[in-house]
Amino acid sequence: MKILVLDAVNKNTLAIVRHLGREKKYEIHTVYHSKLSISIYSGYIKRSHKLSNPANSGKYKHDLIELLKQEKFDLVIPVGFSTYKICAEIRDEIKKYSDVIVTTSENIDSTISKAKTYSIAEEVKIPYPKTFVAQTLNDLGKIKIKFPLVIKGPFEAGNNIVKYADNENELKVEWKKMVEKYGFTSPDMPLIQEYIRGRGYGFFAYYDEGKLKRYFMHKRLREDPATGGASTCAESFRDEKLFEHGKKILDHLNWNGVAMVEFKKGDDDGEYKLMEINPKFWGSLDLSLCAGVNFPYYLIQRHLKEEVAYSDDYNDIRFQWLLNGELFHFFQRPLSLFAITGDLFISKNDIWLRDIKPNIFQLLLILVRFYKLFKK
Repeated sequence: MKILVLDAVNKNTLAIVRHLGREKKYEIHTVYHSKLSISIYSGYIKRSHKLSNPANSGKYKHDLIELLKQEKFDLVIPVGFSTYKICAEIRDEIKKYSDVIVTTSENIDSTISKAKTYSIAEEVKIPYPKTFVAQTLNDLGKIKIKFPLVIKGPFEAGNNIVKYADNENELKVEWKKMVEKYGFTSPDMPLIQEYIRGRGYGFFAYYDEGKLKRYFMHKRLREDPATGGASTCAESFRDEKLFEHGKKILDHLNWNGVAMVEFKKGDDDGEYKLMEINPKFWGSLDLSLCAGVNFPYYLIQRHLKEEVAYSDDYNDIRFQWLLNGELFHFFQRPLSLFAITGDLFISKNDIWLRDIKPNIFQLLLILVRFYKLFKK
């Protein structure tokens, strides 16, 4: 079986390539637009194909279809935000030459817009942070939410556009900077939210045309940025309320394929509050794979028309992303060294000795990054 995994630059692409590749059942190809893409150095890759940057969606669509015409892949697996959106938009065209399993463009559009996401949460009665949208600088004075506040870009862009404000002056300064930097215009202006003190939690799922087949939940232990961001250490988790919230919103959307629903559990009230819906593979995919929930394989089963049996079983695992994760968390929170070191003895991690080249390349990139910082 010949599989094309997109987004070679992503760390979760490397997780997919490694876990499918070690089975020695598949011919795995990947797509990149930059030589800085970590997955192209994996020994499990048969061939890497250079296409245009998916940020240029029109050119990328053309390049991808041309590649599919030439190579005849059985299955295309998008990984990043942009390529999921692109594949949803041209799903019918892709299916002339290959197979792809994604949700609808309408669903992806609903998750792109944070306002639409919270509107859905309101509709299905799932808690979310108190939110305000200011159309002008003067509107900021009308906010009735206590500081500290979080300022977020109105759309999911594949990277976090987030700032924090501890007082009214900081709010005005950071809001204005964000609007000018990203060119936001009315009515699509940044969202201003209450800051939820607490840990991040995730509900991850594979759906087959609206029916939940497999799921996984995790709890974040450390993040980068340390104030709230991608997992640098996380562990398997189980909670009925988290399950109910995650399933409820994806059922409502009649989901298809994979998705992540992200929550924060407030320290003050113990309530899970919806942060976002991620309509694609998530950055912490390694953890669910090591816990025995092989989401990429379920896409293969779907392609082969094999039944994916419903199951709620998975292993209790703790996982660390060492180089491009724990290292950066440590620099922000030096006292975390003891927790990070202790977890090395009980956790799985993303260093694969049998496929070490991507990790060596990752380390070189980090060294170059630090060199540039210190040079400044």
